[in-house]
Amino acid sequence: MTELPRIFSETLPGVRFHTSARWADYTSMGAGLAGFFLVEPDSMDDLFSVIAICREHHISVFPLGAGTNLIGSDSPLEICFLKLGNDFRKMEIVENQIVAGAGTKLSALLDFAAEHGFGGAAGLGGIPGMVGGAIRMNAGANGCETADFLAGIEYLADGTLHRCSVKRGEWCYRTSPLPEDCIVTKAFFRFSPCEPETERGLLARERRRRVMVTPRGRSAGSVFRNPAPDLSAGRLLERCGAKSFACGELRVSPEHANWIVNHSKQVSESDCAALASRMALAVRTGCGVVLNMELRFVNMETKKTAEAARPLNILLLKGGTSAEREVSLISGAAVADALRKGGHHVEEYDITELKITDAMRKADVVYPVLHGGFGEDGTIQKMLEDAGIKFVGSGSQACRDIMDKIASKRIMDANGIRNPKSVVVDSLDAPFPKELGLPLIVKPPMEGSTFGLSLVSSESEWRAALELSFKYGHPALVEQYIDGVESTVGVLNGKALPLVEIRYPGKLYDYDAKYTHAHGETQYICPPTGISEAAQKEAQELAVKYSRAVNARDMVRVDVLISRKDDSVWVLEGNALPGCTPSSLLPKAAATAGISFVEMCCTLAAAAAER
Repeated sequence: MTELPRIFSETLPGVRFHTSARWADYTSMGAGLAGFFLVEPDSMDDLFSVIAICREHHISVFPLGAGTNLIGSDSPLEICFLKLGNDFRKMEIVENQIVAGAGTKLSALLDFAAEHGFGGAAGLGGIPGMVGGAIRMNAGANGCETADFLAGIEYLADGTLHRCSVKRGEWCYRTSPLPEDCIVTKAFFRFSPCEPETERGLLARERRRRVMVTPRGRSAGSVFRNPAPDLSAGRLLERCGAKSFACGELRVSPEHANWIVNHSKQVSESDCAALASRMALAVRTGCGVVLNMELRFVNMETKKTAEAARPLNILLLKGGTSAEREVSLISGAAVADALRKGGHHVEEYDITELKITDAMRKADVVYPVLHGGFGEDGTIQKMLEDAGIKFVGSGSQACRDIMDKIASKRIMDANGIRNPKSVVVDSLDAPFPKELGLPLIVKPPMEGSTFGLSLVSSESEWRAALELSFKYGHPALVEQYIDGVESTVGVLNGKALPLVEIRYPGKLYDYDAKYTHAHGETQYICPPTGISEAAQKEAQELAVKYSRAVNARDMVRVDVLISRKDDSVWVLEGNALPGCTPSSLLPKAAATAGISFVEMCCTLAAAAAER
């Protein structure tokens, strides 16, 4: 680097450069104590020359843009930083497209478009920064992103100029498919025709709104990306107490927990990294979510410090061989997606054979999303326990007791948990249990999703109900019928969630009512509107009591009935691995309690990894 000033002076006398530029002058936060080498090429010829010289001397090149999400360095770096000059700030209209240089301010581009009758992107109007930076990170706001309006891009990579058209499907939230080390030079935008005055008004309104919600003080904007469109990093950080965090002269904004603000003249890169790391670790510990950095650190070593919250390597088990295989595949896909949104590395494994694999041993945690059969009856849990592998969910004995409705009823009886009277039948020739009355329920004790369940309204239906149940194994569990409101109570990490009231179109909450809806949609009401406050409280207390009695861990869903006769609560059964399909009940209850699906899944995985 010591030779670069001399080389630039001799070979590119017309190109401006600074040997000790200050981060406080070129970034919005102003973090970083060391001076840096900055070059300001005004034209493509100048840029090509700068790149050629840097390549010849093995010097990395880093475009600054407006520096709005950039954190500088406390120590000198062997990097040539670029700030694109005059020719890169030009705009023109070519065949109904606006061609803008990468050094153009995004706000100036939108104003230029509005002036010429093009718009539709007013939602981006308050975003600071340059066109090049907006493209690199696919900047977005108010439901729209930069890529929504891009037709083509011109960029430099490996010393060569490239031009490509934009395929919208390749662009994701806050990321672009462009090469990591490329330099955007020009972009082609396609906006919609509009009335200039109307578009100017929309832009002005968005900018006023942005000013009102932007925290006071110098800042680099959002520290972390939102894990999902409906889950903001700011909400997670606030829940974990980040608004009280500070390091040196930097503070987390009291107005927005995802912003670090600088009220000083000079602050260090190391303080910024330490504060960002503390924020990320708080969310990782409190919610199990690994936040992805939106700030850009020019010093890669410091970036590693800031990204101290390590993602888990999770092996998700799905499928299985039970009658509930299809439900498990759907649930497994949903949980895997949530874990990935939560920042973790997930491998999905469709398990059809009981054996310990290398992937299980290498994973930080195994996450079974299996319903019925060996996935829920404690078999796979015992196998994992014997191998010393950490996994999500209850231990093997608890799974066996919860899955076996006969065993769980014995436990409920022993712990004073109200449940319907029942008998166990193991023969088609068994006499009708008159003591239970009519109607009554017949079901296999080791299946879920209501497979093999029948409502028997007359003695003539008795044998057929037994035959259906025996298809799924012996014996059959025969229960007293309770005329009541069906509901379920999720227990998450030992705490009861709000009840979900279930209103189904037929006489029975069966497989169709749960999943296929051929006879009409089932309503899931959370919080309930048809259950008294007293019954809700009792149901939650009984659910927690059930969870403790069976020694459940992490999560359990407890199904209950609230009697229409006297408002009494009756516990039917539990589910150690509740479904996680779009219509599943535990996620619905968690959402009502303010716990997103991403948080729920990540919290469970993190808890298992810490055991």
